[in-house]
Amino acid sequence: MKRRLLMAVPVALLAGVASIVGVYGSDHDDGETSTKGRNVNLTDLYVFRETDQNAGAPAGGLVFVMNSNPRSVARQQYHFATNARYEFNLTQRTGPNDPVTGLADVILRFEFGAPNAMNQQAVTVTALRNGATFSTATTTGGGPILTTPLGQPDPAEVNNAITLDGQSLLVFAGLREDPFFFDVDRFFRVRAFALGLGPDPRTPPGSGPFFKSAATAPDFTAGYNVNSIVVRVPTAFLAGATGATTFDVWTTVSLPQ
Repeated sequence: MKRRLLMAVPVALLAGVASIVGVYGSDHDDGETSTKGRNVNLTDLYVFRETDQNAGAPAGGLVFVMNSNPRSVARQQYHFATNARYEFNLTQRTGPNDPVTGLADVILRFEFGAPNAMNQQAVTVTALRNGATFSTATTTGGGPILTTPLGQPDPAEVNNAITLDGQSLLVFAGLREDPFFFDVDRFFRVRAFALGLGPDPRTPPGSGPFFKSAATAPDFTAGYNVNSIVVRVPTAFLAGATGATTFDVWTTVSLPQ
């Protein structure tokens, strides 16, 4: 079955270099059309070492976050598309100076079933790595992998412990507040001025920064949610037998044609 690629957001991560805290990329919102619903619209991609955010976490774990479904209204349940593949794509590299190939040596794929009466969706997780495929729809404890429904904050969120190729991964999927910060009004005012199409937005004109500080700028995305897929993966699982320590990462969502 052919599938249509909707969008890709690339970043790069050096897993073994202590000075790299994390990286992220964003398109954030490329609109909704008659053939593409909001729940297959990618927003942000975040990748970081877990120890960078949690000093007590075991070493060697990378956390991947894929957000979609932008501008989701608070207190309203949204679901992942049941006919889509949400994928983290990775190129394995032995160092940051290796040539960029653009090849997906590793794919972490997430597919979702129809919502049940509790608004939870069953999840199938598949990893494709260097020609080998590993897949599971059950947790390490034997139950189904499930999304977290609306109204379930910490600690009631569903964190699914799964096993692939003998290694432990942790998966969360559900609604979260949009972490993206964007002063949209100021952005368009500055852009118009830069193009010669509008006045200088600074006060007074000609002085001070073009953009407001984070403390004073209004956040356009405040109060909106996104659908988040979060997975913690051991670096050893991503590297396989290659010895890779650096990964180029991008996300895609595809639909059947």
